Amino acid sequence: MKIYYSNNAMTINNLSPSPLLEHFYSLVSKGEVLDIGFGNGRDSIFLASKGFKVTAIDTKKNNVDDLARAAKENNFSIKTELKDARKFEFRSDTYEIIVAMNSLFFLNGNEFKIIIENIKKSLKPGGIAIISSFTVDDSLFKKLERTANKIDKQNFQDNAENSWFFLQKEELKNMFPDFEVLFYKESTAQDSGHKEWPEPHTHSVARIAVRKQKE
Repeated sequence: MKIYYSNNAMTINNLSPSPLLEHFYSLVSKGEVLDIGFGNGRDSIFLASKGFKVTAIDTKKNNVDDLARAAKENNFSIKTELKDARKFEFRSDTYEIIVAMNSLFFLNGNEFKIIIENIKKSLKPGGIAIISSFTVDDSLFKKLERTANKIDKQNFQDNAENSWFFLQKEELKNMFPDFEVLFYKESTAQDSGHKEWPEPHTHSVARIAVRKQKE
């Protein structure tokens, strides 16, 4: 089985899923899942390989085309959509799992919170959400303070109206007061692999896995 990225073949077995997803996915029954801003598609591919029916949305056409091709060639149940999360129709009580790994960071604060509410609404009772996003301790926060328009203490915007939103301490966890928190951690890690930002830098990320209470 192979998946293709930028004309280079990569075996699916080499695409490791997000660690939190790999740890918690077995808590729910096989059913529908939603992957928001799926990037290279690793989580969508993992869940589809485990028998889930995946809806995967992303704003980059190359990502959508690559994942759609991999799904077709490997007979995976993955429906890909070129879609912004702000324009996606979230259906109530639909998904066993919703994943959003560093994909809500490019919204403003109000939009971020609206998507979180939509995620909560769209999970089935007993379903789980796995989310990560950058915090105000991230090195990009300090860089944007010098290069972008600061809307408030957590929001930035540039002249092209691109947005960035950074979470305060414990903020992501506090967005799920009625959910069971399976995991929550804020951590900082060294990174040096970005083409747009080649020098070594750090990323500070809040990660959470929550389960919706059963009725």
